[in-house]
Amino acid sequence: MGRLCFFLFFVFCFNLVEAKKTAGITDELLQSRIASMSSSIELTWHPSVRPFIEDYLNNPDKVRALIGRSKYYFPLLEKSLKAKGLPTGLKYLAATASSLDPSTVASNGASGIWMMTYAVSKMYKLKVNTYIDERRDPVKSSMVAAQHFKDLYSIYKSWPLAIASYGCSPVTLNKCIRISGNSLYFWDIYPHMPAFCKDLYPRIVATAYILNFYKEHGIATAEPTFEVETDSLFVNKWLSFEQISAVTGTPINELRELNPIFRKDVIPFSVEGYLVKVPSSKSKNLSFLKDSVFRPINVSDLQADPVQKLKEQIVDSVADSRTNASTEKKFTKKKLIYKVKKGDNLGDLADCFDVPASDIKSWNKLKKNSLKYGQNLTIWVEGNKLGYYKKINSMTLSQKKKIRAKD
Repeated sequence: MGRLCFFLFFVFCFNLVEAKKTAGITDELLQSRIASMSSSIELTWHPSVRPFIEDYLNNPDKVRALIGRSKYYFPLLEKSLKAKGLPTGLKYLAATASSLDPSTVASNGASGIWMMTYAVSKMYKLKVNTYIDERRDPVKSSMVAAQHFKDLYSIYKSWPLAIASYGCSPVTLNKCIRISGNSLYFWDIYPHMPAFCKDLYPRIVATAYILNFYKEHGIATAEPTFEVETDSLFVNKWLSFEQISAVTGTPINELRELNPIFRKDVIPFSVEGYLVKVPSSKSKNLSFLKDSVFRPINVSDLQADPVQKLKEQIVDSVADSRTNASTEKKFTKKKLIYKVKKGDNLGDLADCFDVPASDIKSWNKLKKNSLKYGQNLTIWVEGNKLGYYKKINSMTLSQKKKIRAKD
């Protein structure tokens, strides 16, 4: 009984503390502040917005993380939105949907900073496979999201409705519009929307509010938890984050933050290649890493000085390539087509062209040694004597016998 009383007292105290955080914040105050916000999309107050604002106020750490990320991601998102002629206020949708964490994945498979569904990504030809998810690329996904928003706005001519349709698809929203009597005012349609659709717009209003008025609620500002100044390395071979981390000293978690499109901490082979970001303060050894791409690095063998180890591997790799180049025999053969004449046989032709008879059979996929009159044979001869061998094509049988006699 005593434990139950203690637990109930603890819950009461906790609720009292949480209630104090929002005490004195009236709906009228929230409404006036939201109305005063300068936003390029329509942001209106509604009682449904308040619970989401309170959720932010009860989680100040979450708000500070969002503030820090916004300082890095908002400029990227705004640039893509402006390029499509769209209001930059749509950045609050990304902040709401993913908390500006590109690696976020929803239960329905939506992913990336815009929480884009697979169907939308395929519609606009973003690459999504085992190793790559371009929905997580803040720049590429923002360009696609901007085009998608533009298409949705062309249908509804209302940003609240375009946002709602992004959350649940135009098909679902159109059904809700019909149920509401064909009204195109968001708050008329709101009661008829499914939860995952109806809550998106109020949550965006709450996110915009908290990012504009967090100081008024005693929440301190914050910076990104990762380095925002970066250098890039072009990679078109298989390479792992573990290798990059060993060379540059960049923690793998930070590499994931800067390169969210790689789903398995691996850069796969690609003809086009990928740009991999590394903090500028740790990019001085990128040249060694670039060379090491062409020779796999056994990270478990890296010692206290990984850079020195890689230098040794690179020197060995260059030496091996030079040795191979000097010892390998260069291919100097040229292709010649010979038309079989009367009296020709496989052995005599092999003597004339200075090649094994077995090679002639192999080149022409012959199952027998017999030849057919008028048959074209492919023969590979020494390139520096191509002109001489071409003359054999016009020689008579007796002339070819003289060649064989000289040999």
